Amino acid sequence: MGTETRPGDVTAYAASELIHLPRSRVWALLTDFTAAPLWLTGVTEMHADGPLGAGVDVDVHVGNRVRTHTVSGFIPERELCISAGDGDVHTTYAYRLSDSGDDTQLELAIDVVVSEALQAEAAGIRASVAVDEDGQLVRFRRYAELAP
Repeated sequence: MGTETRPGDVTAYAASELIHLPRSRVWALLTDFTAAPLWLTGVTEMHADGPLGAGVDVDVHVGNRVRTHTVSGFIPERELCISAGDGDVHTTYAYRLSDSGDDTQLELAIDVVVSEALQAEAAGIRASVAVDEDGQLVRFRRYAELAP
């Protein structure tokens, strides 16, 4: 279960999950975008437009819609940040991995920055993101621990 936002905070959602796999394996599964539909609700297809690294575009298909995200942070086996948004709403998904003995602690923080024009709706936008993304890391853990 994720955390709730605080007034003035851009973080819409934050969660952490212990995954009973080594960090290198969790990283490999997290960055295997072809498998994203197995754990990302609503995603029907996902792929990077080149070798994974900062600045690479990632196309996310949800039904008949395609949204282009950009890798905005990339430290192999440590951090993957994917950002999307033009205009009034900009969202960043920050995945951070750390060792916990032989296991991996996976953290997710989703920040939603809203333009001044939409500030009156910012809390509602962030709450909607939190509802949509709640349980994401639990689904990832279930997928990862059963993956071949």
